Amino acid sequence: MSSPKPPINNFRFLDPTPDHLVSLPSTLRLFIYHLEIQRTLVLDYLCHNCHTETARAFARESAVRHLDADGDEIMSLGKDTRDTSKDLTSEVLRSVELRQQIRIHLLSGRVDEATGLLNEHFPVVLSETELDTPRKSAPGLAPTSVDPTHLSLNLRILAFTEASRTVPLEYIPHFDQADDPSPSTLPAKSAPSPKSPIYDQDDPEAKQTELLCLAQKLYSSASQLQNPNARAAYLKELGNVGGLLAYKHPENSPMAKYLSQQRREAVADQIDTAILYRTGRPAVSNLELYTRYTSAVWISMHELGIKPPPFAKRPLGVQLPPTNRNKVANPPSAKGSMEKEGLEPVPPFNLRQFLDTKA
Repeated sequence: MSSPKPPINNFRFLDPTPDHLVSLPSTLRLFIYHLEIQRTLVLDYLCHNCHTETARAFARESAVRHLDADGDEIMSLGKDTRDTSKDLTSEVLRSVELRQQIRIHLLSGRVDEATGLLNEHFPVVLSETELDTPRKSAPGLAPTSVDPTHLSLNLRILAFTEASRTVPLEYIPHFDQADDPSPSTLPAKSAPSPKSPIYDQDDPEAKQTELLCLAQKLYSSASQLQNPNARAAYLKELGNVGGLLAYKHPENSPMAKYLSQQRREAVADQIDTAILYRTGRPAVSNLELYTRYTSAVWISMHELGIKPPPFAKRPLGVQLPPTNRNKVANPPSAKGSMEKEGLEPVPPFNLRQFLDTKA
């Protein structure tokens, strides 16, 4: 009686060994490799954008399956091996959920709550004592400042504008169905925070006095910035935002733009970037990073006048970027095209044009 065939983990297909890849066609090896790369990119994108439940579902459904020597899946007794994923640890998911909570608070104008979560779970983001701590993230990838002093000022300025409101600005989070939280955790609108006495003032003059005091403290903090360019920028910003004090109903004034939802979004994006940066995570998703890299490489080759090799001599799977709508530079189909191939520089990479060809 022959012994049972040993199981094969299909992760080994990504590691070239005589037992698993030598006998496979090169196109199949490339296909398997690309599948794993795509899975990793999707998981990274979902976590980067705080789609926790979607990430869990995708990780479960796309998890590596154990195969026997005949290629049949081996089902584990009493346990679904797809319930867990090495890509999604409890620590990673908890961090993503906290980032989402902080973002929702900021988009809802609840600055005190967001600041409290930051100080409790990500204290390094607003701590000036951690400025010299080395990080894994490349600072050049962060699109906005991650300086704790700047972040604190931006949060305080946002809190000032929220306190200046006379009409609440409603915000309803938009979730994918899989990521929809329980109704009890869903802030329906940006109700004034009960933690600040400014919101509870029924006397307009008293509220105005407290807002003026808050503005003076902001101005004092901005004046102490060491970087002259940052100091000038913040003082100018405070001069503009302070104009809200001149109107009884600032929502109907020329200064209404400082009360827009876009202002909340800008601060929420900056804080989220800082959390990722300070916790050693990439400030942008790998999908965006690879898109930037691809664009830069193809544009550079185009500007340098580099000509592509004949199609038959290109590495397996390599195609030129699209040259016009709904057309990808594939192998030449006519003799004239074959003669022309290699005479012109490679085309630049245009993301929108590339996506149009995939639609």
